[in-house]
Amino acid sequence: MIQANNINTNLQIQILNSVNALDYNQQLKLLDFINSLFVKVEHKNNELLKYAGIIDKGDLDTMKNSIKDCEKVDLNEW
Repeated sequence: MIQANNINTNLQIQILNSVNALDYNQQLKLLDFINSLFVKVEHKNNELLKYAGIIDKGDLDTMKNSIKDCEKVDLNEW
């Protein structure tokens, strides 16, 4: 097992036990979330970058499709 010098051993055990309780797909989501914590915002104008990668792709597709539906115009509506 890899042991970081700056993390408490009990905390490592708790984290490993929690991760082991997850199924494979949940572990992948957890890894994506952990990786998203390391996104560095280089410019103050790019505050949204800190959220990059934390929304599930399926959820993004749902949002995208919902926005497309809102863009449709019914010319006979009025």
